[in-house]
This record gives sequence, structure tokens and C-alpha cells, in this order.
Amino acid sequence: MNSEVEAYGAAVARRFRTNVATTFFAKTISKDPIAISMLNLAAPTGRWTETPDPEAAFSVHVVMAPLPRLQTWIEGRHAKLDPLKAGDICLFDLSTSPISLIQDPLDTVRLHFSQRTLDDLAYDRGQRSSSLRATFGAHDPALHGLSSALLSRLRLYGGSDPLFLDHVALAFHIHLAQTYGELRSEQPLRGGLAPWQLRRARELMLAKLSEGVGLAELAGECGLSASYFARAFRHSVGVTAHRWLMNERVERAKDLLRYSALPVAEIAVACGFTDQSHFTRAFAFREGHPPARWRRLHLD
Repeated sequence: MNSEVEAYGAAVARRFRTNVATTFFAKTISKDPIAISMLNLAAPTGRWTETPDPEAAFSVHVVMAPLPRLQTWIEGRHAKLDPLKAGDICLFDLSTSPISLIQDPLDTVRLHFSQRTLDDLAYDRGQRSSSLRATFGAHDPALHGLSSALLSRLRLYGGSDPLFLDHVALAFHIHLAQTYGELRSEQPLRGGLAPWQLRRARELMLAKLSEGVGLAELAGECGLSASYFARAFRHSVGVTAHRWLMNERVERAKDLLRYSALPVAEIAVACGFTDQSHFTRAFAFREGHPPARWRRLHLD
């Protein structure tokens, strides 16, 4: 998967004529991943983006900083967009091979998902498949809020937590399909997970504490879709599966700090944190002290 992500990120970078497009893959309803890329062009070339091959897919750019000028060329039609502000979006139908002229610094979160992911989400809810409406300049506080939360977490903790990325991608996916497509809202849950499903999900997360586990894998072990599992787990436990896992990682770390002589860096890895700095921030946020100080306080 890492090689696929790297290859995809490199292709996005080439298309937008930049050196780096940090990219992550998330798995939700479909076998097709949702790609999330961070595009930050401090000095754009002033050239049109490369023309992509047409595909049954969509891309959405969530604007994170004002973009005064943007031009598009789609199916032989040229357009100059009004100035975009933070929180505006541009939703492209990639079957039209759209290109853009970027003349000002660009800071966006770009989502890429196939038509099949939309189909699978609709089928999962017993609804007919639908497409999305190409949209340019609409203000979307929900997508902006999700993007801001994602960027903040990635800056603090890195991108090695598949369960967190999957939860965020699912939220993006559902919001886009409901707001710019024809997906209807689900009915409220009447119950949560069955006892065996909750037990299996917890066992799997604890068994993979150090390496991490994705939302689709958890849902599959319970015989559910990722969308239904995410809602049912929260209904049963009161927090998301990701929050429950983070709490368990901290509890495991506390045991190791108190009852072992392992260095803090090794405890971080053993408990599934990206690195010692990630571990320190997450631990201090919950416990009020960094790990080393907490250990001293509880050994005295």
C-alpha cells in the first residue's frame, strides 16, 4: 500500500507542477481507497495543470487560504472563477479531464474518490447510486472544519493512524454524497453492536495495538459495513472506535511506565504511537503530564 500511496502522491504532484503532494489512503465503504492529498504551492508556475486521463471519479479541493484567481478549462469551456476564500470548495468531475490555471499561492486539501465508492455507499444504505454535481466556489463549513481538524492532527501526530484517517474520510464521503449528490440521511440507530461484535472489535484493536487497524477491517470482522459499524460502535460505547483505541493505548502506556523499565521511546512504539513526540503529546493531553514526569510522580 505504501508504494501505491507514494506513486499516487507523485502523480498528483506532477499534475499540479509541484515537488510534493503529501498523500494518505483511507478505506471506508468500498474496496477503492479515498485519497487525501495536501497541496501547498507557495510559488505556482503560472501554467495550466497537466491534463488527466478521464476517469469515473471526482476530486474536491477544500480551500484553506484565500485564492484570488483561478481559471478552469472543462469540456472546451473556459471559466474565470470569482476569488475563493477559506472554506470554499471546488468539486471536479474527472470524467471531463479538467485542467486549472493556478497563478497565486495554493493551499488546499484535495480528496479523490471513485464513482464506485459513491455506488457502494448508496448500496450500503439500500439506495440508488447517484453522481455528484460539479461545484465551484460553494462555501462549506463542514468540509473546512474536517480539513482543519485533519491538518492539525497530522501536524501534531503524523499520518500513521489508519483508524483516525478512515473515520475522517468516512465523514468527508458521507457529507459530499448527501450535500452534492442524492444520498439520503440514515435513520437513527435503534441499537448498537451485538455483544459478540463489540467483544470482537475490542479484541482486534487490542491485538493490533502497536500496528493499528483500519475501520474496514473492524467492520468486516463484525459482518458490517464501515458506515454502520462506526455509528453502532459509538452508540454502544459512547465514543468513536478511534477514541476508544487511543484511550486504551494510553492505559497500556501507563502500565508500562509504572511496572517496566522500558525507555519512553520504546513504550511509544509498543503502544502504537507514531514516535515519542506523538506519544508525549497524546499522553500529556489526557493525563496532564508528559510520560517521563508521570512515571516519576507514580514511582515516588
